Amino acid sequence: MNINITTRGFTTDQNLNDFIHEKLQKLTKFDKNISNIKVVLLKESRAEKVELIIESKKKTYISKCYSSVFEKTIVKAINNIITQIKKTK
Repeated sequence: MNINITTRGFTTDQNLNDFIHEKLQKLTKFDKNISNIKVVLLKESRAEKVELIIESKKKTYISKCYSSVFEKTIVKAINNIITQIKKTK
């Protein structure tokens, strides 16, 4: 599984990168055919935005979420992807 993290307007620290990798590993429980994951992190004036683009053999899943903290936003985006995966089964 290839994970690509892109940031716009700032640089992530190692703790955030580790957190993202740890949370994304859980997606393999729901879809074992995931090959590529693209994570885009964007800081805006009052919100932090996360875009997840997940490529699987079956389908491509996309989630965009806003929140005040990246960790919270990432968890929310992953939960959206899990819901999408469950709907396709």
